[in-house]
Amino acid sequence: MFARTAISRNTTRCLRSANSRGLASAAIQNPWHYETSDSQGVKVATRDDGGPTANLAIVVKAGSRYEPAPGLAHALANFAFKNTTTRSALRLQRESELLGSFLSSSVSRENVVLRAKFMRQDLPYFLEAFADVLKNTKYQYYESIEEVLPAINAQIKQYTTNSAQQALEAAHVAAFHRGLGEGQFAVIKKYISHSSVADYAKQAYNKSNIAIVGSGLQHGEVAKWTGEFFKDLSAGPALTSPATKYFGGEQRIEKDAPASFVIGFPGSAAGTQFKPEFKVLAHLLGGKPQVKWNQGASFISKAIAPLEGVNAEANHLSYSDAGLLYVTVGGPESQLGKAGSAVVEAIKAAGSATPEQVKAAINQAKFDVLAKAEDKSLGLEDVGQSVIHNGKAPQYNDAVKALEGVSQKTVQEAVKKLLDGKASIGAIGDLKVLPFGSEMGLNV
Repeated sequence: MFARTAISRNTTRCLRSANSRGLASAAIQNPWHYETSDSQGVKVATRDDGGPTANLAIVVKAGSRYEPAPGLAHALANFAFKNTTTRSALRLQRESELLGSFLSSSVSRENVVLRAKFMRQDLPYFLEAFADVLKNTKYQYYESIEEVLPAINAQIKQYTTNSAQQALEAAHVAAFHRGLGEGQFAVIKKYISHSSVADYAKQAYNKSNIAIVGSGLQHGEVAKWTGEFFKDLSAGPALTSPATKYFGGEQRIEKDAPASFVIGFPGSAAGTQFKPEFKVLAHLLGGKPQVKWNQGASFISKAIAPLEGVNAEANHLSYSDAGLLYVTVGGPESQLGKAGSAVVEAIKAAGSATPEQVKAAINQAKFDVLAKAEDKSLGLEDVGQSVIHNGKAPQYNDAVKALEGVSQKTVQEAVKKLLDGKASIGAIGDLKVLPFGSEMGLNV
């Protein structure tokens, strides 16, 4: 039993109520299916596997594409779990430790996400704590100077030592310009202050912008306590951003660092606009070996095999209204020109993939989807984003079915569309050795 100085009377009552029911009495829904509802104006999505642990996320449509000035979304994520009008940051930390839980926050291009991992019977405590963060954070000057900005600086330092991540950021700028092209991280800090972050929080933390997503939790319980703790959250207007437009082009940044570049193409948006052939194509191109200590048999793996020390891997990112299929390339500077040309030839060759090769890529994509479904901590942001934008949660069974419907023809059409359109290139390092898109045979 916790002392009342550690946990509020209301939260203690919630914990007792939850504990009295026990795990055995919880009605377990299909663990692959997300149930959705609206609780006091707040969107809720959950799935329940009946296990003893749970994951909870507050997904806030307030990422970098929505911020009024650079860096505010990144700073808002770092202000999470600081002092509020009802509890100190130290108290929250101590209470979380006593419950054996983990709290974290992050920022992406579209969302700020608060996360918790905990024993499922402790759900009321964490929903109350999250509501406290959204409604009552103080945004104090000294916390901004002594804690938030140092944390941001440490994250920026880590980011600036990762050439591949910087190249991907540059490719986003080339691809989308504003909106999704805005940087995720507060590289520029002149707009950040405790007051500017507080103003952004007022715009972001309202019912129009948030979804509560639970994995390993009973839907009725999450909806009940959401209604209890979030009913007086502001119901202000939703944050907006212009519809995404794809541009293409090149962003080249001279830097004394290991050279890396990204080749990007328009991909598939998430939700109802999702086109599964782009996810399959990312696996078809590959680059990451499926067997340890093996070069791999994907199109990119075979293309770069003769180039010693070169690494290249294809991936796909889906946003609410756009997507980016991209290949990250790194390795010895003397090999990068050849590597870029080899990757482009691999993309062209993928247009002639056999049915067996397409089937293998489909199976790899299905495995990724199903493995993500089994991990309670993965996919919560995607679910929350979909619920906020479409009112529906993406279902894993639907994703598998869509992937199984991909054919050799749809893959061929996707490859042709990529190569006929404009590529987006992000290059970081010694620009003397980094290839231009035209030198690799791409339209830019």
